[in-house]
Amino acid sequence: MKRQLILNKATRIEGNATIHVEIDNGRVQNARFMVADFRGFEKLSQGKQAAYIPHIVSRICGLCCMSHQAASVQAIENALEIHVQESVQRLRQAAVYGEWIASHALSYFFLTQPDVLGTDEGIFGMIKDHPRIAETAFKIQKAGSRIVAILGRRSVHPVAMCVGGMSIHPTKDDLQEIADIADHVAQEAIGIISRLERRKLRDRQIAFPRDSKVNFLCYDANSNPNGHIKVFSPNGTCEEQFDISDFEDHVSEMRVDWSFAKFPYLTRLGFPDGIFHVGPLARAFSDGSATQMPALADHEIIQRAKSSRGIHIEYVDVVRLAEIYWSATRIKELVQDIDLSKIAAESMNPSESGKGIAVVEAPRGVLMHSYTINRGKIERLKLLVATQFNNPLINFIIKDLAEQHLDSEGLSESGQRAIARCIRLFDPCLTCATH
Repeated sequence: MKRQLILNKATRIEGNATIHVEIDNGRVQNARFMVADFRGFEKLSQGKQAAYIPHIVSRICGLCCMSHQAASVQAIENALEIHVQESVQRLRQAAVYGEWIASHALSYFFLTQPDVLGTDEGIFGMIKDHPRIAETAFKIQKAGSRIVAILGRRSVHPVAMCVGGMSIHPTKDDLQEIADIADHVAQEAIGIISRLERRKLRDRQIAFPRDSKVNFLCYDANSNPNGHIKVFSPNGTCEEQFDISDFEDHVSEMRVDWSFAKFPYLTRLGFPDGIFHVGPLARAFSDGSATQMPALADHEIIQRAKSSRGIHIEYVDVVRLAEIYWSATRIKELVQDIDLSKIAAESMNPSESGKGIAVVEAPRGVLMHSYTINRGKIERLKLLVATQFNNPLINFIIKDLAEQHLDSEGLSESGQRAIARCIRLFDPCLTCATH
């Protein structure tokens, strides 16, 4: 067979990427997820006043802006040893979980469900053929964005969060509106979950690579004052944990010459044994402390994922839906008993120095910000984001799927559809991945 190159644009994702599959003599030689975006935030932040950075890095992405801002202010506060009141922490968590709702609704309903419903027109096909599902999708996504807008004063690139506290304060009426919105989202989500058909779950066949070890990594915020990173095996065993202050000692990055997205891995295991998955499915492996949620590990959905056939990528989408419900219930808890008199920002000494790391569970998984501050200015800024962590696994699965779907003409049409769906299920955020 002739050498064949397949270059397809990855669609229904955030950012720009090309799916590259090279076939020679009936064998897959290369399969790559090629990302050409580049932003350079780590470099352009050098020398700037640390107090400005949370608002700068929130511009990395319109989907994950609240998570970036929350991680940024926490990293600066850790570096400069600035104490933050519990009410401030609760408001920040509620804002991040509002972003979870909006982002998960976008991914589940707008990006991946058209594959399940058999429409190639995306949300427009859903509006035409499944108007009730489309209406629910818009309602949930709008609700999450509204929570972010109330607490951040803008739904995209928020401005209310600052180092030491909140620069713009919500009112009691704002908190009541958030609680009402969250209650409505929880009811909508649990209704959808209750209607899920088991047959649809069992029929999905996109598995993790058969010949590669996959680790599942999430953030345990309750294990100590600063939190732990935990690494799970596919059978749910916690194989490793480390403090977030040691994050950069435990995670390394590999560069390639064909993509701006790096390839992170666990330093102890090396590459490729140390590649890992972050996000909703990884959080489901935790004992609940990764996101202060009741463990999803015993949920029927997860038990079906841990079938004899192994864990399937499809279950990322199902757990994403479950997290919409959980985020809403958690927001209702967080906005209770907030003391609005204790959320003002503490003063920041413009000449202070220090190093700080913060980790936030963003919608797509673990997000790490590491800052070195010298006399109030950024000397070094390093970001490690969820899609970047998942990037090696995406590439391995693309090759695995391509090898499974070869026919006499090369890569079959069903194989191309499976690869495209797999990428969408990871919900990659490519402007974040290349920051």
